[in-house]
Amino acid sequence: MKGEIKMKSSKDKLVVGAGPAGLVAAINLKREGFNVILQEKQARVGGEPGWHPSVHTTPVDDPGLYDYIGINCAEAFVDSTDVLKVFVGGKDVPGMKNVFGKLGMKNTERGDRPTSLDSFLFRIAEKEGVEFEFGKTFTQDDLERAAKGTILTTGLTPGMYDWLGIDHTVFAGYWANTETEPGFVSNTFYLGQFSNEYGYACAMNGIWYVLLFARRDVDPQDLEKFRGVLAEKEGRTFDKWRRFLGHTPKGPRLFHRDFILAGTLAGVVEPAFGGGITGALLSGKIAAMAVTEPDRALTEFKRFTDGIIAHIARKKAKVGYAPTIQMGKVWFDVK
Repeated sequence: MKGEIKMKSSKDKLVVGAGPAGLVAAINLKREGFNVILQEKQARVGGEPGWHPSVHTTPVDDPGLYDYIGINCAEAFVDSTDVLKVFVGGKDVPGMKNVFGKLGMKNTERGDRPTSLDSFLFRIAEKEGVEFEFGKTFTQDDLERAAKGTILTTGLTPGMYDWLGIDHTVFAGYWANTETEPGFVSNTFYLGQFSNEYGYACAMNGIWYVLLFARRDVDPQDLEKFRGVLAEKEGRTFDKWRRFLGHTPKGPRLFHRDFILAGTLAGVVEPAFGGGITGALLSGKIAAMAVTEPDRALTEFKRFTDGIIAHIARKKAKVGYAPTIQMGKVWFDVK
């Protein structure tokens, strides 16, 4: 590669993006004896400031996932199975709660607060000796000069998809948050009324967070309907909402060009509901594995992600598609 940025030795590794996937990759590589530089465009961990702090609900195979990645993340999650509610078309559907409940639902916080998953992993990475370069944007020129085996974990950020030539889907919508009671935990899904995806409201660590998103975009009229349902079901809503837009790949891939991908950029996203938290943790481990054992890493990657493209195709093609979500060992069963 012309003008390639030379690392000082074969034991030096660059990870781009200090989200959960990048942090897990960096921690595991450091434990393997590598000198790890984790580059992040923001001034600290926590992702895009315009998207956080946020709360996310996801099934977690506990302790299977934590054992697999070699990091016990239980401290950063709170069980939300018993408070789960699911509304379809504005109506409570207890049967859906039973389906989700069997999976073991958990909430986790994203952002730069000390209570977030990002901060939890950052503290471990610092203790392990990972070197951080904050406030340093990774440009297209940097990409063209990056050393072979650089790990890219830049999430939903649009630019990287265009630079890499990765076919992608646009996700956009609205979010809002507010302070709430410190011990309050909630977990509510709103399906089938506002978008081709869904809305949800979650709370933990003194934050109540609400998101409504869709493939392509959410019509402002649907946001107004969602606000009305929130007021009815939650007893509160928001006057001001923030917009967001991000990209996700149309299929999973571990290797692309000379790079190793992880997290959302690698397409390790649960296809029925678009959950990315557990995929970020899992794929960070696999990305680190790809540095030392690429064949094994690819086998593991395919074991967890084969079937995602077929699921997405059914979701897009079927009228009245009813999403289903199943846990396997460690991650979701998407076969």
